[in-house]
Amino acid sequence: MIASKLVGFMGDNVQQEHILLPKGITVRGGSGERYVIEGLLGKGGFGAVYLVRDRRVKQQLFALKEVVNPNKRDRERFLFEGEVLKRLDHRALPRVYRVFERAELKRVYILMDYIRGRDLEALRKEQSEQHFSLPLVLALMAPVVDALIYLHRQDPPIVHRDIKPANIIVPVGAEEAVLVDFGSAKEYVADAFTTVIRHNTSGYAALEQYGGGTNPRTDIYGLGATLYTLLTGTIPPDAIIRVARSKSNGIDPLKPTNLLAPTVPTPVAVAIERALAISSDDRFETVEAFWREVTVLPTQQPVQIPRVTSAGAPQPLTVPEQDIERTVPAFLQNRRGALRSRKGGALLPVFLVLLVTVALGMAFLFHIWSLTPTLLLLLCVGVLLSLLMLSTRF
Repeated sequence: MIASKLVGFMGDNVQQEHILLPKGITVRGGSGERYVIEGLLGKGGFGAVYLVRDRRVKQQLFALKEVVNPNKRDRERFLFEGEVLKRLDHRALPRVYRVFERAELKRVYILMDYIRGRDLEALRKEQSEQHFSLPLVLALMAPVVDALIYLHRQDPPIVHRDIKPANIIVPVGAEEAVLVDFGSAKEYVADAFTTVIRHNTSGYAALEQYGGGTNPRTDIYGLGATLYTLLTGTIPPDAIIRVARSKSNGIDPLKPTNLLAPTVPTPVAVAIERALAISSDDRFETVEAFWREVTVLPTQQPVQIPRVTSAGAPQPLTVPEQDIERTVPAFLQNRRGALRSRKGGALLPVFLVLLVTVALGMAFLFHIWSLTPTLLLLLCVGVLLSLLMLSTRF
């Protein structure tokens, strides 16, 4: 289950049987490049992902994603996926190098980074309770959230539409997760009606993905469902089932996150519930707003991701105490810095009042006890230094 998650979209309407390419065969690129098949990473009904080596750069391995005999719509979607990734540049997104077509073989290809690692769905199921702690979830998801923000800031915004643990890979030896599988991605144009009826994953797909128009808030639903699953070990009920039961008995079958995982703070559970709202209008406006609510509590500082050491062997993601590294997202650090500055500013008048009070007290002592001016000066300096040291702690 290493890079097989790159398979993603494999056209639905291909009628002929897919014949896998054998090891050692050479695939020619659109500009004469030659890629040697080294192995099979994953396969679907109508395509596959191969591990390949460029004859000109023999030391580097790539993933070659293939769709066989796609119809017009599927071909356009697959090529769009490649063109989308080609122009993106983010550490948590796979890099695409080439998109080409072999018309005579009725095959379309995308050459991209080979991401060797484990996906979060597989890692989750290997944990003793099949879920992660909140600090570890925040650390795992931070780069993915940053990638979603990056996608939504494109012009026009790019909606991934398939956020789920199985599409998030922790590469071997790396410290950050990567978001893969752009087979359902679509550019969002405001006021344009975009529809996707297939390629939905039950529990992670928003209601509008079953026939309505999708928008960036669709990814907020998928992100909320992903956090829900990683924290509780339970996949949320399908959106259609939630609507049907809500109409029949007035009860949404979606249980609160902190009911299934009591260690999750109430504000985090409330934020996830809002992200999973059936109506997109009831969700957060942006991924940033959602993530800010999830990470706002001071005690919720994510830990460093334990490195995945093998792409195949089970690996519980437990964090040894000596390896914990407290980190806070940049935007949250700025927010806390601002709060700290405001707090310090609010305390300054208090320190000034204390300083004036001490000065008056010293003058009184000077008058009563006839202290020398030098001794009085030393006492004032000592008190002033104590007050300054106290202020630095705030």
